[in-house]
Amino acid sequence: MPGASGVPLMDEPGYPNEYRDFFLGHAAGLDELRTCDLDWVYVAPAGDFDHDGTRTGRYLPADHGDMASRITYADFAIALLDEVDAPRHHRVAISIREA
Repeated sequence: MPGASGVPLMDEPGYPNEYRDFFLGHAAGLDELRTCDLDWVYVAPAGDFDHDGTRTGRYLPADHGDMASRITYADFAIALLDEVDAPRHHRVAISIREA
């Protein structure tokens, strides 16, 4: 997922270097999905998780990655289940942020 500047989020200023290998692993998996004939959607948080947050029941699709964005685990799970119950995205990567 690109950051606000259009470059990969991991290349944005301030991106934590300790997350770089994790980002690269997910990017490789996404590249693999793009080569197959399956109907897939890749869903990721726009930034990181709010580890202590509680469910709000709201979320928004993100236009780009944003390291300042935080979403609760529960709200991210709702976004995933909404996509499973009523698929709106096919063969794309989407990001989810807090509402």
